[in-house]
Amino acid sequence: MRLHANVLSAVHTQSEVVPGNIYPAKGGKGDTEYWLVVAVSATGAHLIGFNKEGIPCSTASYLKGAMRERPVIGRVDLGEVVIKEK
Repeated sequence: MRLHANVLSAVHTQSEVVPGNIYPAKGGKGDTEYWLVVAVSATGAHLIGFNKEGIPCSTASYLKGAMRERPVIGRVDLGEVVIKEK
């Protein structure tokens, strides 16, 4: 899977953390530039991290409150996401 800019759709300010939202990464270790929400629970968001080339490079889970502090910078339709062997 690779995250291409052409699959992102414009998003207005949104406080609800939902699957498909894309958020900027905040520093930390590694090459992660963006987080894609792939699932949510009652209090958490489960994410795949992408580097600046759009290649998956990490995973994480954060509290929804932590994600609400970041701007939604894009959206992807998870129904259109295809994961395939490299």
